[in-house]
Amino acid sequence: MKSLKGHLLIAAPSLLDPNFVRTVLLMLEHNEEGAAGIILNRPTDAEVTQIISQVFPDQEEFEWDKAIHLGGPVPGPLMVIHTMADLADQEILDGVYSCIDATKVQEIIRRRAEPSLIVANYAGWGPGQLEAEMEQDSWLTLPASVEHIFWSEAGDLWDGIVKQIHSARLAQLLGIRHFPADPSVN
Repeated sequence: MKSLKGHLLIAAPSLLDPNFVRTVLLMLEHNEEGAAGIILNRPTDAEVTQIISQVFPDQEEFEWDKAIHLGGPVPGPLMVIHTMADLADQEILDGVYSCIDATKVQEIIRRRAEPSLIVANYAGWGPGQLEAEMEQDSWLTLPASVEHIFWSEAGDLWDGIVKQIHSARLAQLLGIRHFPADPSVN
């Protein structure tokens, strides 16, 4: 089995599970024991400022209007995806790290680190479950990049990645080495 750690898991257009419709996940773990990832494109209305008393019980005043993302349907600790090696619990891909250690999470939030994602909960699969879903064509995969993880382009992450995948497949079918993002300007 090839591990999908550090890859994106993109919901196929046909996937109708309300937890995962039009989602893009960053895979944090994938092995014989199962898989875990976080949804990248589900920001909530909650902001760091609103949860600060839970993260910093002794903190009096702290404001950061950064959105908390819903990482999936499985309850879990507050997690930060970031680019600071000194505050990493785990490297997900080159230069991108995850952290659930409370002291490190507090420091990342205190620094208002960017780029970063503050994530509550995660998505998890038991042994063989994700592979079975992939055999049913529920998911597409793509190696993750910093740009995908900390998406800042206008438009929806899922739409942007699905267009990239379709362009790459079309170029492959047609034997084209380079396919411009907007073929109409060609």
